This record gives sequence, C-alpha cells and structure tokens, in this order.
Amino acid sequence: MFHVEQSYEVIVVGGGHAGCEAALACARMGLNTALVTLDPSKSGEMSCNPSIGGVGKGQLVKELDALGGEMGKNADYTGIQFKRLNTRKGSAVQSSRCQSDKKQYALRMQSVIAATPKLTVVEAEVKGLNVEGGRIQGVKLRLKKDGTLASVEGKAVVITTGTFMKAIMHCGPTTSEGGRIGEAASVGLSDHLAELGFTIHRLKTGTPPRLKAGSIDFSKMEIQGGDQPPRRFSFADTKISLPQVPCYLTYTNAKTHDVIRENLSRSPLYSGQIKGIGPRYCPSIEDKVVKFPDKDRHPLFFEPEALDSDLIYPNGISTSLPPDVQEAFVRTLPGCENAVFARHGYAVEYDCIDPRQLKKTFESIPVAGLFLAGQINGTSGYEEAAIQGLLAGINAALQVKAEPPLVIGREEGYAGVLIDDLTTLGVNEPYRMFTSRAEYRLSLREDNADLRLRKHGVRIGLVNAEDQKRTELKLARLEGAMKSLHTQKGRPTPESDAYFAGHGTQPITFPQPFHHLLKRPELDLLDIDRLFHVELFGTLTDEERETLEIEVKYEGYIAMQKEEIARLHKMRDVAFPVNFSFDLVKGLSIEIREKLNRNRPRTLEEAARISGVTPAALTTLVHQIRSGGSRAHTGTS
Repeated sequence: MFHVEQSYEVIVVGGGHAGCEAALACARMGLNTALVTLDPSKSGEMSCNPSIGGVGKGQLVKELDALGGEMGKNADYTGIQFKRLNTRKGSAVQSSRCQSDKKQYALRMQSVIAATPKLTVVEAEVKGLNVEGGRIQGVKLRLKKDGTLASVEGKAVVITTGTFMKAIMHCGPTTSEGGRIGEAASVGLSDHLAELGFTIHRLKTGTPPRLKAGSIDFSKMEIQGGDQPPRRFSFADTKISLPQVPCYLTYTNAKTHDVIRENLSRSPLYSGQIKGIGPRYCPSIEDKVVKFPDKDRHPLFFEPEALDSDLIYPNGISTSLPPDVQEAFVRTLPGCENAVFARHGYAVEYDCIDPRQLKKTFESIPVAGLFLAGQINGTSGYEEAAIQGLLAGINAALQVKAEPPLVIGREEGYAGVLIDDLTTLGVNEPYRMFTSRAEYRLSLREDNADLRLRKHGVRIGLVNAEDQKRTELKLARLEGAMKSLHTQKGRPTPESDAYFAGHGTQPITFPQPFHHLLKRPELDLLDIDRLFHVELFGTLTDEERETLEIEVKYEGYIAMQKEEIARLHKMRDVAFPVNFSFDLVKGLSIEIREKLNRNRPRTLEEAARISGVTPAALTTLVHQIRSGGSRAHTGTS
C-alpha cells in the first residue's frame, strides 16, 4: 500500500548525467525539486569512458554551458587532459574533448547537487507512475531506507533511467541483471510505460575491460599529450587546476584479430544471446574485426581513469567476449603482454522508448507532464544525455510555471539537431551526435555557442548576471573589431611586402580594408596588427579572434547558410492538416510514401529532414497542402 510521503513541483528520476542536469535546472529555476536515485554516491558517475566531449559532442557541451548547464564547468574543474580535435580540418568540424578525473567528476557534481537550494535527493527505486486523466500526478517509490512504499506527488516528472530499464549484462555466456557493474536494473518501469502507450525498443551498449596501469609497458605505445595551453569548455570564469597527464596510442594486430575470429562463436553478439541493437558508430571489437576484414589494425587509446587510480580505460575494445578470450586478445597488444585485468568488459541490453512519442520539449505525447531524457530516448553518450536532461528539466519547470517552452531549432544548435532527429526520425540503433548531422555546422560552431544560445539561458533564469555581462562584453568587442575591419585600411609596408613574398602571394599595392585583407588565407588578425602597425586586435581573446576570423574568411558560405535557414523558417510554418494522407498524394514514389507514413512528419520542415525525401517530393507536398483540397487530406471523396 502506497502512502503519500512528500509533494514536489518537479520529480527527476535517475542520477546520471541527464538526471543531474534536469534536477539542477529545475531547482535553479526556483522549483521545489526531488532527485530520485537508488544510490546518491553514483550521481554524475562516468560509467563508461572517462571523458567529456568529442566530435559533435563537444559542441553539445558548449551549448549546454551557454544555456546554463553544469557539464562544461564540471569538465573544466576535473579535467586532466584537454584536446581540440580535427584542428587540421575546417572550423565547422573542430571539437573539444577532455579526459576527466573520473572520481573528481562525480564528487564535484554531487557537491553541486548537495549545495543547490530547493533540491532534495531521495534514495528510492521507482516502481510506477501515478497517472490520472492522461496527466502525470507523481511517482510510486520503494524507499531505500526501510523498503517502505511511498507515493510522491509532482506537477511534472522527468525520467532519466539511462541503460537501467530491464537491463541485462553479458560477459560471454554469463548474464546478470544490472545497468552497470554493482548497480541493479530497473525492473517494471518499462512494462508500466508500455501500459501507458509507449512503444518499447531493445538496444545494446558495451564497455571495455579495465586494466592495471602498472602492468602495462607504455614505452611500446605512442604518447598522446594534451593541448598547451588547454582550452576550457565553459564560457564562465572556470579554472583548469588539476595536473595534466598523457594518454597513449597503440593498435590491434593480426594476432589480436585471429584470437577474436577463433572465438566468435563464444561471443553473445554472434551466438544470438544478445537481441538488442548496438551502436553502429561505436562498435565492439568483435564487430570491428568482422565488419572491417580489410583493416589489419585498429587504433586504441589508453586513458587514465583518475589521478589517484591505477585503472586504465582502453578505448576502442568494447567487448562481451568471455573473460579468458578478453585476456588472450588484450595480451597480443603492444605493451599489454603482461596486462593485469581489474575488470572484464561486458555488454548491456536495455529498454528504451520510441522518441517519436515525444514533443520537441521532451514532454511525452501519451502522458502530459511526463518528460523523458537520455538513453531512455535511444541515445548514447554522456553529452547527448546531458543536453536532453537540461532541456527536459527546463521545459518541465517552464510548464509548471506556466511559461512558454524552450525549443532549440536545428538551425540554432546541435541540441536542435538532436531534438529534431529523435522526435522526427526516431532511432533504430543508439543515437550518437556527429558534426555531419548538422546541415548548418559552419554557423553552429563551438566558439559561438554563447552568442547563439546565451539569450535563452538568460530568459529562463539559468544564466547569472556575471555570465550574462561576460557575453555582452564579448559581443561588444566583436562588433567593435568587425567595425574596425570594415572602416580601417592597410597600406603597403616593408613588413607586408616581405611577408607576402615569403608566402608566394601578391603584395598589396594600394590601401585595402582590413576586412578584405583578412580573407587572404595567409593572414590572421595578429598578422594585420603586426604588418600594418596597428593595435586593434591584440586585446581580443584567442577565442574571440577565432570567431572573427571565421566570420570573415567564411563570410560567403555563412551568408548562404543564413539564406537556407530563412527558407527553413518558411517551411516550418507549413503544417500538414490533421489526417493528411500521404497515400493520396500523386507523384510520390512508393519509397517516399513509406518513409513519410513511417515517420509521420507534422510539418514540411520535418518532412525535409527525412532521408530520401527529395526536393521534388517536397514541392509536390507543398502543392497538395496549398491547393490540393482538404478532401485529399482527410481521405474522403
């Protein structure tokens, strides 16, 4: 029998990255918030790789920080190696990544939670949801302290269960319940969600073994140092204070692959034991060997888990092979001949929902007031989970406060790309963010995330006055510098003549605006200061100079993207009428009809996002909506 234990304005279920961001957002927005978790000491834990960011993921962290989230700050204060990826490629795809001290990351996040007013941590297991009249009323809990059943009331609920719903761990033929080592699965919640009308899918993820650093000969590996100076994630005034350490690179080889191939029949992935679908872009080592037989080696990055830990995370060899096989193939790796295992790798199967049953606010369609975020929506990775948690928490709080929701469009941020992909296309494998998913990635860079999104964080009250002022001053400096680029000119100097001759390019023979000169690939802003004897740009920060140079050098491309975004906004206003029948639209191929019927886009913009829906098909749909008559929409004659 459940009794009423307490009442909150928002209840957040789950203490992972999504849950922490959701709970902090709601409490910081002034709402009495409960964070329900089985084990508060696991809140904010890095359950897999000890890193934050990466290609596409770094952009999400910067956007989360711009909106007022915690992950970027936490990464800065607990990072032990910072690195910018893709620096040899264009600005649109450069991304930040840091190795974090795994212990310090979780401890700091827990201390932030403990110090946040209006946020209460409740140690309990969620046994069900209270729903009346299609709206959430609260949750049913089993309290950890004494096993008491309690009904906790809430005006909105955010569920962030990660990989714990009906979770099964696989290590060779051995299986056990749990979302990760030492933590129980959430049993019953996915069945309850199914009863409420949610479609449930089964997915799979995995983790590599953990090795003892003292047993590894790192001299046989390539040292991988971080950037100096390191570049912070947060736009706030954070500090990187922990010692910086290296990672190491090694490779698999023919012997490694032979051991794996000889034991594929013992892999749960290939024996049929695992039914869930794994991440295509982060495959297990078994999948790499099978699916890429032409590759004679695969890179592996050996990453320290913490400054005071002897554990190494061998990134690139996620596996669910039996322990003896794991030990055999790991010891074929250069430097790992005598490797000692602290823990073997394993795979996790878990339930998730179909994210097409969510609004773009992450509120569920079947149950009003119920928000879902993180891997329960079919995503993978800390960063994807955290941005969902932040936005779900924000929108849950805004709904309780009867204020307009916050929806980030895909032209406005990587967060918007993720939202749109999930709610429009759904998932058939764990979703991972990449820069290639963003059509407007040249405009959605890391360096300008605050300029794009800070205003939203200010509106909802998650960005404090100090950080708001910092962004305003940055914008003022950029605008002033841009004005100088347009209004001031560079005249030929002996230094400029020598510089251009040294680069094999034509020297200038008459005064030219700095804006025009900066378009030359061999020049940057500091070059302009030095060659033309001005002091205009040296006072800008490195990040501000980067932003200005990109805006000028890629001006034409950025202008084209802005035009495309304007067309996108026009399409956004074109909605399909209720009961619109794609089957009755003449001129669509069978394949496109099937994709439209499967994804059921609500607007022309959403239809345009479906892979394979051509411009010609969109034109046909526009014509049908605007002039085809409502009879075709309803399917009546």
